[in-house]
Amino acid sequence: MDSLRTTRLAQALGIPYEIKQVSRSWLSPAAHKQLASLRSIFQSKGSRTLHFTKDSDIDDGLPRLAIASSEETLPALLEIKRQTKDQATTVFLGLPNTKLSAIDVLVLSRLDQMRLRFLGPARANLENAISTLIPLSGATSTKSSAISTNDRREIAVCVGSGIEPSGFQLLGEDIDMLASGLLQVAGADPVRLLLSDRMHKSVRSMVETRLISRLAMPFVDSQGSSHKAANLQVIDYSKPDQPSPETVLASATHIIATADDVPSVALGVSLGKPVYISGEERTQRILRNYYCVLDTDNLVRRFYPKGSQYSYMLAADITGQVDEFSAIRDHEPWAAYDAQKDIDSVTAFIHQRHDLLNS
Repeated sequence: MDSLRTTRLAQALGIPYEIKQVSRSWLSPAAHKQLASLRSIFQSKGSRTLHFTKDSDIDDGLPRLAIASSEETLPALLEIKRQTKDQATTVFLGLPNTKLSAIDVLVLSRLDQMRLRFLGPARANLENAISTLIPLSGATSTKSSAISTNDRREIAVCVGSGIEPSGFQLLGEDIDMLASGLLQVAGADPVRLLLSDRMHKSVRSMVETRLISRLAMPFVDSQGSSHKAANLQVIDYSKPDQPSPETVLASATHIIATADDVPSVALGVSLGKPVYISGEERTQRILRNYYCVLDTDNLVRRFYPKGSQYSYMLAADITGQVDEFSAIRDHEPWAAYDAQKDIDSVTAFIHQRHDLLNS
């Protein structure tokens, strides 16, 4: 998803760009800044992308604007800034693990801002930062997210790395609840399970034994009715040649994401899809408050499917129906999120900062 985010932003800026692959490293950004050269970074076998544009009037081979969105690409971004003697405009999506003033443009989500305010109110007011409600995903919606109950459903289930530092760690009990919930709603509908390439091996083991294996077997529900195994497709992004997350989620009618998978939540909301959070009840501190904001804005709902142990909605709510994926309370209609407005605001701010820094 990092590649989608940075590529779409580079395209939106309207400037010709190049993509460089940056390898994972155990070195901290500070160590990279002192020890690594651009050549050693860029010649390594890559797993993350960094985008930059060059100034055709200056033939030094270095970019004049660079975009990064992960800790793997941050050292390269800092090195570009150093080698160009601060002539390059650097852009980072999210909170970097370095001095915030070291980056020219920070693109922060509301969650990032909450994390900053937790450290101190003054740190949330940065002249080099622009904020959006959800993390910039690069995707936009072109059609209504309204779902007809008569349409064939296609469910996408996104499982993250296993931990979100803002307040959630995925445990076995969360996987069990997710499996139970999916068995309630899946039926014969296709279920596409998306596994993060950052998933810890212990989480992967839990997913394989407590989720995939369980969905792949016939079962008998609490009413004594027999059901066939789920129509399951596993998409593992730690392996090559997988369909893009945007393509998979764009074709889904319902998206379920574990609470640690904030990027998938942002992508689903940007695409205008109904997004349900699995494990939200166990989120803590900052992340809990953030999901409360999204829930209040009618962009996400908790995943408590009809028939599960926590559901209690039997009559239709104010929308005239019971949401089978979140049968816990009255829901207002889903809200539409204007992801294109976010992209336009961010690109305008980057151009403004780039012009200011180079004037």
